[in-house]
Amino acid sequence: MSAATCSSQARALHEPLAGSASPARGYVLIEQPGSWGRKAVTQSDLDPELGRRLEERAARAGVRVLLTRRPGPHPGRRQERLQVALAHTGPRPWLEACDLDLDALAALDPAVCADPRPPGRGQRDDRPRWLVCTHAKRDRCCATLGRPIADTLAALHPEATWEVSHLGGHRFAGTMLVLPEGLVYGQLDVAGATEVVSGHLAGRIDLTRLRGHAHRSRMAQLAEVAARRHLDVDTVGAVNVTDEPAQGPQPDGPPAQLALTVAGRQVQVTLAARHDPRPRQLSCNAEEETPVQLEVTAVEVVG
Repeated sequence: MSAATCSSQARALHEPLAGSASPARGYVLIEQPGSWGRKAVTQSDLDPELGRRLEERAARAGVRVLLTRRPGPHPGRRQERLQVALAHTGPRPWLEACDLDLDALAALDPAVCADPRPPGRGQRDDRPRWLVCTHAKRDRCCATLGRPIADTLAALHPEATWEVSHLGGHRFAGTMLVLPEGLVYGQLDVAGATEVVSGHLAGRIDLTRLRGHAHRSRMAQLAEVAARRHLDVDTVGAVNVTDEPAQGPQPDGPPAQLALTVAGRQVQVTLAARHDPRPRQLSCNAEEETPVQLEVTAVEVVG
């Protein structure tokens, strides 16, 4: 790829992945074949007013609405019934698959995905799903790097693999969301994605490619990865964040401390914030900027 792309810049600068996942307490996933505009939920064959209402309700609950489609040709068509998945990404994750008509979708409250109790709206299905971002209209890196991954995983795991609209963090393409756990991975190629999938099926998290657990704040995502690496713990579900400040650290301000349990051990992680002076594009169509980055300054096992 050209050196001018946001993803190639991020790789060249060795921009850290940990702590970069867009937070979400849950997801509403709507299968919508056809092309997606830059704002997929309101610029596709899904009724735009319906999409707008769902996104507004979801945002109030800390939930995200995404479009999905099977890898391969994408003929556009309006549908009277939609395949919808509802997912919660907290410590007790769940996923329900639903077949909804447009009226039922319009009446859906996305806040059900923020609740650790499944709503019983559809069939419970907690088998892994691999959702690869291929959203070209949002950023070309997502399509160029994501489509080969989606095609390969679809050949290996046809029932579990989906293309998905913008996950956040184009510069970390290829990106993938693993449900129901809400694990977000980045800087994937085909080989890396297949390794992530194989590891997950064996109950392991790939700590070199993990951006974070979506249900956690960005600072808790970073603290989790640091604590896991410190103790060499990669098992799914082995970490619980027991205490974190309401606000993260600010550049030139005091550090923040988070408390976690990792495989039964008590760990304290200290984070600081700094301005990274190296300019880069956060998206291929954006102007260069110098972002604020969180960094780990200490990891201490306290119990």
